[in-house]
Amino acid sequence: MRNFKFTKRKNIIKSTSAIVSILLSAVMLCSCNFGLDRILGNKPTESVQTTTESETEPKPERKVETSYSYDNLSSDKLRELYKKIDEYAEIAAVGYFTIDAPLSTKQLEETVEAYKNDHPEVFWLKSDFQYIDNYDSTSLFLNYSVQPDNSDPDRLKKAKEKFNKTVDKIVDGAPKNATDYELELYVNDYLVDNCVYDKEAVESDELIGHENDAYGALVDKKAVCEGYSRAFQLLCNRLGVDCISITGSGDGESHAWNNVKLDGEWYEVDVTWNDTDGDTEIPIYNYFNVPSDKFSETHITSPLYSEVSLSEYVNSDYYYNVFAPVCTGTKYYYYSYSCVTVYDIYDSEEVTNAIAQAAKDGEEYFAFVIDESLDFDTTADQIIYDGYLADWIANANLANWYNPTLNEECYLYRSEGVNVITLILEYI
Repeated sequence: MRNFKFTKRKNIIKSTSAIVSILLSAVMLCSCNFGLDRILGNKPTESVQTTTESETEPKPERKVETSYSYDNLSSDKLRELYKKIDEYAEIAAVGYFTIDAPLSTKQLEETVEAYKNDHPEVFWLKSDFQYIDNYDSTSLFLNYSVQPDNSDPDRLKKAKEKFNKTVDKIVDGAPKNATDYELELYVNDYLVDNCVYDKEAVESDELIGHENDAYGALVDKKAVCEGYSRAFQLLCNRLGVDCISITGSGDGESHAWNNVKLDGEWYEVDVTWNDTDGDTEIPIYNYFNVPSDKFSETHITSPLYSEVSLSEYVNSDYYYNVFAPVCTGTKYYYYSYSCVTVYDIYDSEEVTNAIAQAAKDGEEYFAFVIDESLDFDTTADQIIYDGYLADWIANANLANWYNPTLNEECYLYRSEGVNVITLILEYI
């Protein structure tokens, strides 16, 4: 299991014309463990404006633009501030701008985070900011990880071009005529295969690069949980899949993940926890569209800004959400939607046919689920050690007329937490 550290530090000064700094940072640490068995023949042994494209390029037909955070801001004055942030952040404009209303630190942070949550493509906008309390108005100064300067006035432009080129290439590589589920799966797999968890950033008390944003995950190819989350949201949105970023805790440590909307229902997905960084030979989907009751065993979604008082906010050390839907979806949980389920080891036709089809498709892996009505360890031992699995592979070869032919001797992983056995298919 993975452990995470997601820190937030505040320095609040309440006085007229006092400059107030809000400093936010996020880091995490992870590790995973899996069981490995060996099978030996017949005797087995174990909507707001976005800027992800240049003005001259056509927009993808399926592209969606999230505005959930904007729509759920707590007042019209904050929506006015949000639009002002958009004007300044788009060009990384340096300097204070003023809103004619006294706004609290909580309201300012809510609005900055709302904008970042709706605009994962604005990777250069940082979460920390300064503001001046003028009693009857508030002046805000935004901070950027990349901005033009005298030594390189085109610095932001070049970073945007590199970022957009990378995003376009990934989007162009998506499967054609795919369902939303298949596109979501493509994005998950892309990040798992191409991004590594930034352990150096975890060990640092401060942000050291783009580890918290989509640029880090997609261009630098290394990120912490927030970077994974924002990159996943951006790519899903570009492919027409409704997706947002969520903050909360994972195994008791502050963490970030995503909610995805499929067929009108929301699902939980944690790409960071799906990425084992090579700790296993197989891909895992333990946190892909997980039903909420199971997801809540390890993850807790933070409350909304609208649900906490100012005093509660001031005395807390973690992030809140501007919008967090109730996730009721169950249909598209990866292991029930994409994998065959074994209900009875004596009834092997379905799993045999599925193995045969996987072989026809040239798949590297094959996963099946042991139904919860069966004891996982006992059933897995029977399947592996009593020769059932070897028989299933042999029957799949027969069904394919041995073209291709699977080796009845192969490695497998067993994952008790999700009742899954995954084979590494070997071809003769």
